[in-house]
Amino acid sequence: MDGYFVSFWRLLLDYSEILSWEKLWTDSYHEVRSELYGAGKAIAPEKPFGFHIMQNMTFSPFYQAEEDYSRTRDYADYLKLATYNNAAGPRMATYLDRLSATIFHDATPKDFLPFYYKIMNYQEGPYAELPTSGLSADYVARETKRAVAGVEGKAKIYPGIDIDVPTKRTDKRTAPDDVRKSVRAAYSAGADGVVLSREYVEMWNANLSAAGETLRDIFSKQGGNQ
Repeated sequence: MDGYFVSFWRLLLDYSEILSWEKLWTDSYHEVRSELYGAGKAIAPEKPFGFHIMQNMTFSPFYQAEEDYSRTRDYADYLKLATYNNAAGPRMATYLDRLSATIFHDATPKDFLPFYYKIMNYQEGPYAELPTSGLSADYVARETKRAVAGVEGKAKIYPGIDIDVPTKRTDKRTAPDDVRKSVRAAYSAGADGVVLSREYVEMWNANLSAAGETLRDIFSKQGGNQ
């Protein structure tokens, strides 16, 4: 009996229009955003116009191939990346569960995790620990570096720093040291700035203060001109 992935690939071979429709969606997605950028700049050319990049792009190799920074940089002044590393742990585990329930149903998430980390260029923890440990600040750094390299200076990169992005009570919760490490990781990777995410009403003062302290320290060492 053929496995799930072989059956999936055979489906694409037999019905190649599936990928054609997906490519049509991708091209339309870029086109609509480009038109929004053009309209915004026509109204207020001096104001920066940018886009939020959904976190799923950092989990899915399929979506990552479509969210091509070498295309997005042509119609954006900046990109705000959803690099919420604490919430990313349980979110990534959920995504791996979906892969295991569909095209990679021949294996468990634990089975294909090393390969997944290789193709996504991550060095994170075991599958079973993802919900409770979250992802490291290195995840923020790697995604920032990839974005900076992709836009080649044509757009500014602002990683989103996870400050109490909601998770289950049993999952990873933000701590001040998580914030400090993530902010430093973003700047060390070449970020033009950071966005404290997601919403002020979600944030605990201790974690918000950790971000402020770290930013003041970074700016003081850069001459205070950021």
